[in-house]
Amino acid sequence: MALIENLNDDCVLKIVDYLDLEDQLKLWKSSEPASRLRSLISYIWQRNREYTIDYYTFNDDYELLNEFLQCIRFTVTELTLQYLAMDHLERWKGHTFPNMRQLIYLGDETSEIEGDADIAILVDCFPQLEAIRLSGKTTGNHISRWRNIRRLDLQLCWYLSPQGFEDICQNLRLQTLSIQWQKIEQNAYVRSICMLHELEELELDIVYLNRDNISQLLSLPKLIKLRLHNFYQVDDLLCEIGSIRGQDVLTAAFSNNIWMRPTEVLAKLRNLRCLTLVDDEGCAAIDFSTITYCFPLLEQLHLENSRIWVNADGIWDVLLACPRLREFSMINHVLYDEFFAFSKSTMNRALNQRTKPLKMHFYKTGKDDLVSKHFKHPKLNVSFSATSSSYSQLPDECIELEFKRPES
Repeated sequence: MALIENLNDDCVLKIVDYLDLEDQLKLWKSSEPASRLRSLISYIWQRNREYTIDYYTFNDDYELLNEFLQCIRFTVTELTLQYLAMDHLERWKGHTFPNMRQLIYLGDETSEIEGDADIAILVDCFPQLEAIRLSGKTTGNHISRWRNIRRLDLQLCWYLSPQGFEDICQNLRLQTLSIQWQKIEQNAYVRSICMLHELEELELDIVYLNRDNISQLLSLPKLIKLRLHNFYQVDDLLCEIGSIRGQDVLTAAFSNNIWMRPTEVLAKLRNLRCLTLVDDEGCAAIDFSTITYCFPLLEQLHLENSRIWVNADGIWDVLLACPRLREFSMINHVLYDEFFAFSKSTMNRALNQRTKPLKMHFYKTGKDDLVSKHFKHPKLNVSFSATSSSYSQLPDECIELEFKRPES
């Protein structure tokens, strides 16, 4: 300890900043209460705006926990709390974090927390939250007291009651909602969601949704994004969406499942302008042109970690099928030498008929040199930077649809 105390402030700050929170806490405990080292550790804690705290972070050292919370309470803006015991949460009482805006709380479903006592503590600690993701045993009580919440994720709240959810929807002006429910509860949940006139993004992890309820959800006045987790009847749901608002779907992303969708379902989205495929290997086993022919107005095609074609001839086939295509990208996908064994005559035929150049992005493909060598044409603009279109966080087998923005 004497050695680190002999270093100047800049050196100590770099060392402390390099350590993870658990090691910083150990260093705090080993230093004197009024020491310069503690002052510098406090500075680092206050400078950081985001922390993850789990069951083992403080190992029941509640005195240390109290010192840490006192230090960060005015500066922290984002927290992840994982499986904290009720004894631990009780120690947060009396601490208020006025600048906290985002919370992930993973509750312990095996704990002996009674009712929604943990949620009541969180509401008092973080009164100004704007976004929260919850799991655990909450029934929905107290959540509506967070009047500033705009983004709410209840997808892992298996104990949520229809009554608790109704209270939430009656009192909060949500813009983003992730939710799940049992089949027999769908009418109650849909009625509640339809109270959310400010809702723009909705994520559903469900097993069934009838036509009337689909129509009600699609009538939400500001809805622009709908995310669906894959389930047995998802094709029927997509077909209904296509019949009701298919003409308004301009952007779609599929995570490892578009190849499962019947073309007659995809064809309901004929106005689609932007298509993104994520983590998709299944398309390599089918004729991808059957998919692209469903989207004659396609302007953008983005592939993230998705192996669609053996070689680049597939790209030129897409260009021929979708003459409006103006942007194409391959991201986080390693290319092999065989990918560049394509027909130059097919490339020229696809590109020569264009009036404007095609923008192509290759990012983290491992073959920048071969791309530069083989993708040369006056109607090609090739770059190796990331694009603004990224769906890397889209869960496996999910579908995300974006609708035309309603006219104001």
